[in-house]
Amino acid sequence: MSRWLIATMTSVLFIALVIAVTGFEALLADVEAIAQPDASPYLGPAMVVGAGVVVFLATASGVREGNPGVTALVAAAGTYLVMLGVGSVGYALTRGDGTELLVFPAGAALSPFVVGSVVVALLCVVGGISAARHQARAQPTPTAAAPEREHP
Repeated sequence: MSRWLIATMTSVLFIALVIAVTGFEALLADVEAIAQPDASPYLGPAMVVGAGVVVFLATASGVREGNPGVTALVAAAGTYLVMLGVGSVGYALTRGDGTELLVFPAGAALSPFVVGSVVVALLCVVGGISAARHQARAQPTPTAAAPEREHP
């Protein structure tokens, strides 16, 4: 299977799992994904899509070469930074206040939404890369054409 297809499926799985985890957090712990009541309804989805791009790129590059664990840690760190970056820029634009570029990440850095997304990204990238490598090992490699033998 193509590494781009595997990366696409992994990022779609990531987005679906983030939605599920955030829903369970809201249901069981009564926690909002974005704590600011004046935030745009598109802020959370924009953060998740930005993180999905990170998962896509990390999976696509990790399938080819590298250690799945290290690639997943890099993806988790990238997910964390991208989510906070997209959230701070989006919230600052919504409020029209440049100080929110620093205040929003400080408040959202340890929120269950961001931390849960980072954990899901880590697991998805490890799983995607490991599944792709397992599939590559399981497929028989094409060999050079064997010379034809004459049958008696």
